[in-house]
Amino acid sequence: MEAKKKRGELKIASQAEILRSHQRDGDFVKYLREKITDVLQIVEKRIGLQPLMHSDIPFKLIYFFFTTGMGNQTLGEEYTGIVQANLNAQKVPSIYARLLAVILECLGEKGLIRLLKKFELSINHPYSELTPAAVTFLNSFITKMYTMIPIFILVHKGLFYMFGRYYSLGKRIARIDYAKVYGQRPTDTISWGLRLLGIATLAQCMLKIWQTNHNESCSDKYLTIDERQSMLMCQLCLENVPTTTTPCGHLFCWFCLTDWLNTKPQCPLCREHVIPSRIVHVMNL
Repeated sequence: MEAKKKRGELKIASQAEILRSHQRDGDFVKYLREKITDVLQIVEKRIGLQPLMHSDIPFKLIYFFFTTGMGNQTLGEEYTGIVQANLNAQKVPSIYARLLAVILECLGEKGLIRLLKKFELSINHPYSELTPAAVTFLNSFITKMYTMIPIFILVHKGLFYMFGRYYSLGKRIARIDYAKVYGQRPTDTISWGLRLLGIATLAQCMLKIWQTNHNESCSDKYLTIDERQSMLMCQLCLENVPTTTTPCGHLFCWFCLTDWLNTKPQCPLCREHVIPSRIVHVMNL
């Protein structure tokens, strides 16, 4: 790496090389998950760790800790001949920057969604001191954030397809890019194809934003008083006042939620895994 810097500036890796690298890493994470799950089944500990098995995040953290976190190339980076680099400073990023990028990539979006869910639960708590107008405004804001966060991430992905800089928001925050250090570079035809994909991705985002705003305006315009009141009812039976919350912050009536969880252990709205013993009956509703 040092020899490369002495000969001149680091050459930015192409979009195709970066995507291929992450695809190879994803394949290995999937393989790692399968092997660890098999081991847990053998030692009969899978039941206690069942919620963990529903997500790739723990396995990604293990994989990237022993590669990126220890200053090594991942298997995908080694396969494509690229390394992580701070192209603006023309240097290898620090271990702390690499770890920050890994944490943000694995936990950033989900962590933000969890914070929003906790915030949503707190403002709708019966002991909240907020005014009804403030509660309505904050609920509307949180709903828009739920919609806009995935769109914002998709916009960033479209910009990556077009310009080839910063594969993820986590890497942009940590100022980590990719440099090509060895191997044959892909043809320009592939890069132009990915640029067209980026344009299509941004157009898709604009369409989603327009569709979201259009649907909100139509629903607000034509929603009757009875329909507005029904929104305050349990979303499963639409008859009873919701009195029970899941760990992810969604409210239902007790009987509907317990019956649902006995059949399928996941939230009826966001599909997050829910242990039946973790639901909470909210009093004084």
